Amino acid sequence: MKNAGYNTRMTHLRVLLFFFLTGCAQELPDHVVLQPSAENVVVAMEPPSPNTYQLVGQIIGQAAANDLDVAEQAARCDLRNRAAAIGASLVTIDEDLGEPMPLRDKTKVKLVGRAYKSID
Repeated sequence: MKNAGYNTRMTHLRVLLFFFLTGCAQELPDHVVLQPSAENVVVAMEPPSPNTYQLVGQIIGQAAANDLDVAEQAARCDLRNRAAAIGASLVTIDEDLGEPMPLRDKTKVKLVGRAYKSID
């Protein structure tokens, strides 16, 4: 009888682990359409001059795909869309993080950046 309780607990743990690893993972797009408002958002390598741009805020773009280049491109589109949504026209990327999603056979890309708008 003691063994039956142990087996039940182990079954529950396996089910919870399965849902944690598969069902509860954040669903990320593998394709992000660049919105018309984001077409003019420039991705720069260096922060712009404080005399010409002002910092609007930090933004994050994310995507996941079977191909790393596809995930990277989708994350960049997501980043540019988010920058445009807060009125920015330039974004820099501070962190470019990729991590495997083994049970999904995908790679997740997360871009952390700063969004700037032109000082008029």
